Amino acid sequence: MKKKLATLAMAVIVLAVVCLPLGAFAAETDEMIPVVVSVPEGWEAPHLWAWSDDGINAFAAWPGEEMEALEDGWYYTYVPSYVQNVIVNANNDTEAPVQTEGVAVNAGAPVWVTVGEDASATVAYEAQNASEIPAYVERFVVHAYVPLSWETADLWAWSAPDGTAAFAAWPGLSMTEGDDGWFTGKAPTFINSIIISGNGGTVQTEDVSVEARELWITVYEDLTYDLSYEDPNKAVEDITVRAKVPDDWSGPCCWAWSAPDGTNVFASWPGEAFAQEDGWYTITVPGWINSVIVNANEGAIQTSDLSVDPGKDVWIVVTDAENASVTYEEPADAPDAGDPSEGGSDNEPGGSSTPVEPDDPGQSEPTAPAEDGEKGSGNKGIIIGAAAAAVVAVGGGAAVVVSRKKKK
Repeated sequence: MKKKLATLAMAVIVLAVVCLPLGAFAAETDEMIPVVVSVPEGWEAPHLWAWSDDGINAFAAWPGEEMEALEDGWYYTYVPSYVQNVIVNANNDTEAPVQTEGVAVNAGAPVWVTVGEDASATVAYEAQNASEIPAYVERFVVHAYVPLSWETADLWAWSAPDGTAAFAAWPGLSMTEGDDGWFTGKAPTFINSIIISGNGGTVQTEDVSVEARELWITVYEDLTYDLSYEDPNKAVEDITVRAKVPDDWSGPCCWAWSAPDGTNVFASWPGEAFAQEDGWYTITVPGWINSVIVNANEGAIQTSDLSVDPGKDVWIVVTDAENASVTYEEPADAPDAGDPSEGGSDNEPGGSSTPVEPDDPGQSEPTAPAEDGEKGSGNKGIIIGAAAAAVVAVGGGAAVVVSRKKKK
């Protein structure tokens, strides 16, 4: 069982989209719609990534929601009714992840997606399988960090005092281990008690009273535990990112995330517009981020992925798209930020509403992972939790932006 962070490469393919403020993920009041999927043999643990045409993600981070198996070999999950695009992906914990391209679907309609051996996808709006789709049940995420001696982790959950169980039989739900060593699973919101067990239920915590919202529980060798409703890995103060960019970079924005888990600060590319302060473009972001991209011209030009130390204010001086310096003290020789009244330093978020053509006009949808040595970042990867802001498989004037990651 791995208990250390894997080093992952992150790269972003940037096409043209308008600079948007931080967006929301699925609201609790959204009607939930089933997506039912058939995948080829060898596609293990299929997940669904989903978003709307205006760049609102259904899920917080790539690879999205793990789909549940039906009896006849199909899988299902639920998405908010605003979803208009989906990506089916699988094998994310291996060296050979697989995925479809973006697939356009009708918002608010149950949909069946059949994935071919070549990762192509066909869409139908009439049932393609015999199994009944279970009704939607609202759930919340449980994160568990368990002793190294535990090869597995399971979640048992119920409602006290009536004893209504969330799962059919002990030890309950088999939790999935992430790259950071945390196991995750979901429990229905009617429960108020959990047990985390390991090694097939042979070792366990005591009964733990919980609130029905995302939680983190750390279990120690002596079976004591710490419970938190905030991510303990991200319990740090906000930081300030300061940047200076070339004169022809208009409306600079910040994109920021945590690697390798792929948690994005902003819901939509190109992120949040910088403000101007004391000769620098500035923005406040959560202190847990460790990766930044400075971009401009409505996301059409950008730096590469810039690694930064969590919890530290940072100064970034961009010479051009290929060169940027990162320091944790203000550099003495940095050029002044431009005058926002001039075209080269326009600080109005969004800028022109006309999409800028990408460098490669033919690249209008998510592409296959770039192999090392190819044009661009040279990182291998699969699409992760950046918002996609356009119709992918049909016509439309907007383009798509995605982040990418791959386990080394």
